[in-house]
Parts: sequence; C-alpha cells; structure tokens
Amino acid sequence: MKRPPRTADATTTEGDAALDATFEALADADCRAILSAAATPKTTSELADDCDIALSTAYRKVELLSETPLLAEGVRFDPDGDHAAEYVRDAGDAAIELGDDGVTLTVDDGGADPLAAALDAPGISAD
Repeated sequence: MKRPPRTADATTTEGDAALDATFEALADADCRAILSAAATPKTTSELADDCDIALSTAYRKVELLSETPLLAEGVRFDPDGDHAAEYVRDAGDAAIELGDDGVTLTVDDGGADPLAAALDAPGISAD
C-alpha cells in the first residue's frame, strides 16, 4: 500500500521495516537518481526517462522508495480520465542517530508541501 505525504517529520527505529527499506533505497544508485529527479511530481515513466533507466527498473525502485518516508505518491488528474500515479520527493533532510536503543532515522520534509508542489507542476491545475 502506498503511503500518503507526511504531515510532520518521520522517525523510524530498529524493528521498523521502513528503516531497512530506507537504508536499502539510499544504498541504491537508481533510487538516489529517482529521489533527485522527483523534486517535482513525476510519473514512473517520466522518472525512468529522466534517470535513463528501464521502465521496469523504475517501477521496482519506486515501489521500494514508496516503503520509505522519502517518496510520496499522488495522482495526476487527466481531463480525459486517464489518471496516473505520480511521485514526489517527500524528504529534505535526514539524520541518523546511533544510541543505546539502536539506530534511529529521522526524516525532515524540509518544509516542502508535496500537494503544493503538485499544483505548481507544469500542466497541473486546481481549476
């Protein structure tokens, strides 16, 4: 299941599946390229083109990133009814803390608003 955009900072700790998925995604060059390209909302096809990766690879990487607090999914509405999923980076900063209780990852959205970014994207209108 896809995660909606965060409304506050996200913290993951040991035992949280999102922690492992986040580290796995950050260790992957294609995922990092997708995060860079997803500064504005884009479909998986657009991300694949921008990152010069195969569409099937882009789908797998977006799926992995969707399990983390790094990427949010939205919907690109089409007047013809051909709506498409689109993705936007949902993180501006991340901090790792090593403590007595294990590893803690805190992801800050950097004040970004994925909904506002979607409305500012070319071809997107709230009207």
